[in-house]
Amino acid sequence: MNLIKTFLLLILCTLFITACGKAENTSTSNSSKKEESIETKKKLNVKITLNKKIKGNKKILISGKSNLPKDTALSIDLKCPKCSTYYYDFSTDVNVQEGGMFDYEFSNEEGEEFEGGEYIAYVETSPENLQPDHVREIFGKNGANLAGSNVSGDNDRVATAEINFKIKNSSKVKQKSKKDNAAEVTNKKDEELSTLKSEAEYEIESIVEDNYKAASIEKIEINQDMSTDQDNKLIALVYLSFDFKNSAQTSYNMVEMFSDDLASKIGTDNNTINQIAVFWKVPYIDEDETLAKFSYERSGEQMKITDKVSSLN
Repeated sequence: MNLIKTFLLLILCTLFITACGKAENTSTSNSSKKEESIETKKKLNVKITLNKKIKGNKKILISGKSNLPKDTALSIDLKCPKCSTYYYDFSTDVNVQEGGMFDYEFSNEEGEEFEGGEYIAYVETSPENLQPDHVREIFGKNGANLAGSNVSGDNDRVATAEINFKIKNSSKVKQKSKKDNAAEVTNKKDEELSTLKSEAEYEIESIVEDNYKAASIEKIEINQDMSTDQDNKLIALVYLSFDFKNSAQTSYNMVEMFSDDLASKIGTDNNTINQIAVFWKVPYIDEDETLAKFSYERSGEQMKITDKVSSLN
């Protein structure tokens, strides 16, 4: 009888040890899968554009547009390396708002004017330990998932952007002639137009990269629409490549669908673009020639097709 009890006890111990081993393996496997999923998370191709606005030489507004997730912690530095006054070295922390926007307004104590000189505003994503959990998950360990021209660093990767601008001395500003004022208005318009062009290019690039996995961007040209009396109206020339191997007819159907969708999204999202033309190459059919072109023009809040030319169908 004692022999039977001993035998049963050995069987129970064996089953218990086996179960524990499986549980530990399962736990280790789940942990490994979780770590692997974080490490192999899709890369974030970071895009950041900065703008500045100077208010009477007393306030400097630095604003930015990005594709960073909401609540991303940033630091903004404002410096004037050659200014004679030592305190022109500001630093502040901000968080990215909905839609990737952020801004901060710098000012001197007691409302003093900023000294004339060349200024630099520099934006950088804050260290990993200052980011909220959902941002750290997107960025990856030490920013491993961050990519693009706005990202730097080998081990601790960060996203950065900077803008350089000049502030003129107040005494010179007050003595400006009518000619100088006219030139300033022209420069301001040119600067505003340049900003609108950059924003339009950014929006088109984002739409293509986020929605059309079978396509890649060759180049994007944004020009002023000279056919209208309205200020700051643009024409977009978008050169794309269809990279998936298909028949000529299927390729035509796909590039036509992509072009219609791009024009529709731009018509809704950006009212500065009056016309858009989309040019397509299909490298596996012809590496050099443009094989399709689709042209659209604005009609209210939408874009309507005005011309389509293709040798694919």
